Amino acid sequence: MLWISLSAGFAWGQEKPPEEAASKVTYDDHIKPIFRQHCLNCHNQGEAKGGLALDTLQAVITGGGSGEIVFDGDHEGSRLWQLIAHEDTPVMPPDQDKIPQDQIDLVASWIRGGMLENSGSKAKKKKTSSLAFSSSAGGRPEGPPPMPEQLPQSVPVLSQRAAAIPAVAASPWAPLIAVSGQKQVAMYHADTGDLLGILPFPEGIPLGLRFSRDGGYLVVAGGEHSAMGIAAIYNIKTGERVAEVGDELDVAFDADVNEDLSLVALGGPQRMLRIYNTQTGERVFDIKKHTDWIYSVAFSPDGVLIASGDRSAGLIVWEAATGQQYLDLVEHKGAINDIAWRDDSNVFASASDDGNVKLWDVNSGAAIKTISAHPGGATGVAFDHQGRLVTSGKDQKIKLWNANGDLIREFPAMQEAVLTVGITHDGLRVVGGDWTGTVIVSESENPEAKMSLAANPPPPAERLTLQLGKLAAVEPEFQASQAQADALTAKLAEATKQHTALIAQRDEKLALTKQAEELAGKAVQHADELKVAIADQSQASRDLYDRVVVARLGNLETAEGQQAAAERESQLAASLSAIAKMRQEQISERTLAAAKQLEIGQLKIAAEAMAEPIRTAEAAQIAAKTEVDTFAAQHATIASKKESIERLVAQLRQAVEVAPGG
Repeated sequence: MLWISLSAGFAWGQEKPPEEAASKVTYDDHIKPIFRQHCLNCHNQGEAKGGLALDTLQAVITGGGSGEIVFDGDHEGSRLWQLIAHEDTPVMPPDQDKIPQDQIDLVASWIRGGMLENSGSKAKKKKTSSLAFSSSAGGRPEGPPPMPEQLPQSVPVLSQRAAAIPAVAASPWAPLIAVSGQKQVAMYHADTGDLLGILPFPEGIPLGLRFSRDGGYLVVAGGEHSAMGIAAIYNIKTGERVAEVGDELDVAFDADVNEDLSLVALGGPQRMLRIYNTQTGERVFDIKKHTDWIYSVAFSPDGVLIASGDRSAGLIVWEAATGQQYLDLVEHKGAINDIAWRDDSNVFASASDDGNVKLWDVNSGAAIKTISAHPGGATGVAFDHQGRLVTSGKDQKIKLWNANGDLIREFPAMQEAVLTVGITHDGLRVVGGDWTGTVIVSESENPEAKMSLAANPPPPAERLTLQLGKLAAVEPEFQASQAQADALTAKLAEATKQHTALIAQRDEKLALTKQAEELAGKAVQHADELKVAIADQSQASRDLYDRVVVARLGNLETAEGQQAAAERESQLAASLSAIAKMRQEQISERTLAAAKQLEIGQLKIAAEAMAEPIRTAEAAQIAAKTEVDTFAAQHATIASKKESIERLVAQLRQAVEVAPGG
């Protein structure tokens, strides 16, 4: 977050500025001479009062000890211009008249023109409006959002009717709503309306409820009027009170914890904003500035600032680290009943008895939007993660506004003035509590769809009976859902089995095709080799024949001649026999190759013919899986509902056994 402040005192001289400025206003040519005339005695690199130096452009852009003082393109939002133009306090120069108007206008022109350093500089891109907001998941915890697991179920105070509802709060990340009651805080499931447990607050009435940034803890402020006031921090999952600060002599109206749970800010009728260390319980700051009861206290989501509002329209923003005042905002004309921060920490909203809800830009300290929200007084305000606002008022109305502060819709009027309001983590529901003790949760898109929450819950025994009825009602639904889930799973298994079998058959045919191709290839290769061998053997036979002829034409009368002729004839016969054998083998290999080619063709046809059945089986498998996946969410919801009821029944039974009659 960007935040700005000018600390004490410029020193101002009396030299006159340049009488005329060039069309391009620059720091070197126009602004530094003004600073030299009025400011640099105290705000230079050697003596930077308040951590602010103005003798270089970079120093001006960096700002003072509390942040930036100029914003390119926005002179009205720049702290420097506000102070020299006497638009805000402390005015500069202190205890003197304003510097000449033409110098003020020159500074404004320089800021609007992009804060150029010299004549060769180019203007930077201007910053967007503070109303421009991008949703953020900052602060969201890892894993599932925190939800109650083992909260206490006993009811500290039983009453026939609820008292006025001073506070409600919605978890920033989970479907969880906290409702203030008498010496207790009731924790409800935002979607179902089920009471999940009760946080005891024996000190008195919880007047302020705020969830921690990660949604894991709830800060409860309250006590007894004119007697005592504290702020307690509870673990959402277990209901354990993990910290307690404050020992006020009067009730605490509101409290909040910073982003890392190290500090708690608390306010009440004593008009002191107190900040405590949660580890030690020690008071870090006592801030006395408010002149009336402090109704509302809220840390910025990033923990840098604290906003507090009082009964006399006092609205102040503080630096959390130092306890120093950062902004004093004076536009409201009635009590500040509630404060809420937007996720990005750049904007917060205040709800006032003057009927207005204002959106404040903490960079400029200006009200960037005034919403005439509730005639008679605005009592509550809350942001969702989209930057939308929900507000409540003494006109008995709850209203939803977009991030620009334009009305989206009104909700049906409640019985009396609505004292407090919240919006769920997903923005789908709004919750409000009125003066009669009625708490209503309405759907954001359908205001007529609503349910009631009891701020004065019945004892565990009565709630056990109710939950047992719910369990009995959900059991048949769960059994039917389980049976359908099992049937769909079996259908998917069968479809998968058929698809797998068809693929195996196709793969077998493809494997046989490959095997046949290899055998055909080997047969052709062998036949080709035999062809070469036959040719070689035929040539050898011709040579032997020639020798036989020569032998017969020679002298056959001698025994040697006859033997030589006989041997050559025998060799020729053997050669011719070998040729005949190789020819027969060649014919066999050719026949085998032809047969394998025929087999290959048949196998390929068979494999290709399986493509369509496989596609059909695959489509059936995908359809079955889609059915399983689609139904899984529905079944999981029913199963989770049953499990939640069973867990709650077990806790209620334990509570009844420990304290019969609750």
